[in-house]
Amino acid sequence: MTPLIDALTVRAVHAYERQDASVLPGLRCLGAALALHGIAENGGLVGGGIENTFSSGDVRLVDDAVAGFRWLGLADVAALVARARDEYLRFRPAGWEELSGEDDRVWNQLDSSFFEIAPLSRLEAAVAARLHEIAPDVLPS
Repeated sequence: MTPLIDALTVRAVHAYERQDASVLPGLRCLGAALALHGIAENGGLVGGGIENTFSSGDVRLVDDAVAGFRWLGLADVAALVARARDEYLRFRPAGWEELSGEDDRVWNQLDSSFFEIAPLSRLEAAVAARLHEIAPDVLPS
């Protein structure tokens, strides 16, 4: 983790999961992005982030994460997550289909692209730029 992401992750994800209206909307946006990002870091974007989210029944998280990445100014990450969602639905419309060789290649390409464009250092920079809209109490004095 990075210091800022480490300081905000639990707080942001909980705010998102609870849809806590008492916090700034930016903290909830960050929570959605961080929730999906964390799953994707552990299992890849498609197999971890998308497939696990869909199989758990929380498909809303993917769309909320796309919106969260977009809000953070990470339009390329948002577009990649949206593409991974759409490709996954094409790969496995019923959730269990075998992948073709081409689909397996696309799956791996999406995972690789995510790790290239969405490192924690880049996410931290985006959060730092909008920290006043996420958690102003964390701003340096």
